Amino acid sequence: MRLLDHVSAFDNVALPLRLAGRDARDYRDDVAELLWWVGLGDRMEALPPTLSGGEKQRLAIARAVVGRPDIILADEPTGNVDPAMSQRILKLFQELNRQGVTILLATHDPELVVTSGQPVLRLHAGQLTDAEAGA
Repeated sequence: MRLLDHVSAFDNVALPLRLAGRDARDYRDDVAELLWWVGLGDRMEALPPTLSGGEKQRLAIARAVVGRPDIILADEPTGNVDPAMSQRILKLFQELNRQGVTILLATHDPELVVTSGQPVLRLHAGQLTDAEAGA
């Protein structure tokens, strides 16, 4: 998670859109809504060094998804957040998936796996297997 410590949470999330040449008027509401979704709506002007580890993780997730990439590789995206926020982040990924974004999520959280309702692969001893087929 490479956040820019000298710019606000809002500007960290908006960065990919700015770099893509989008006008701030076109994305301002989307960035704000996404920050509220990940529980940072009241921290939009905060600088990353003032955020907790979980807040930084949620900020990085917001920045990763704001541009609606074709694929998202999420390694332990809920590792530093409470169970309720984990479910909220899972819902965000599920909505993006419904919109055509491919999500590959790695987690050790069995609750997240159970509630995802998505195909599950298991990596054990260097072997990748379909969890449904038994591993």
